[in-house]
Amino acid sequence: MDVPCFVISKMRTSFIASFLANLVLAIVSLVMLPDRVAIHFGQGGMPDGWASNLAGTLIMLGVHTLLFCSLYLSPRLLASVPAKWISLPNRDYWLRPEHRTQAVEKFSQQMWRFGTVLFLFMLFVGLLTLKANLSRPVRLDEGPLIVALVIFLVYTAYWTFTLLRAFRIPPDN
Repeated sequence: MDVPCFVISKMRTSFIASFLANLVLAIVSLVMLPDRVAIHFGQGGMPDGWASNLAGTLIMLGVHTLLFCSLYLSPRLLASVPAKWISLPNRDYWLRPEHRTQAVEKFSQQMWRFGTVLFLFMLFVGLLTLKANLSRPVRLDEGPLIVALVIFLVYTAYWTFTLLRAFRIPPDN
């Protein structure tokens, strides 16, 4: 089943927007937070790792940008890397020249979907971290974090299933 172009465009737009929202949050955090911030939390939501606000912001900007580039560019690698170096379900079928373009489109859609959810999860964690660093004493609210993590992990399992399903060999072949 082919996905209409406007749906693909919306998926890519959602992916890029969720990435940009994280960048905006990092900049807002840089402006709002004190010079020393908690960047890691242990049991009970208590901070156990600290850094300068600038270092924490640069780390987050770097992580977000690295993830974005990896997810955005990986389908392009699928288009250009020799098939023997690619691990993909039913790769012998999907990486044939006549199917490779369709494989790249499917893979792009999957990466944009996963990237959007990943960046939304990271945005939520970033908001929780911002809130924790603005509170006195500094403490992360673990309840919402655990709920968000469970939702993200369930989505990741679902996404993995849909990725495997998307790359089945069509029944007419």
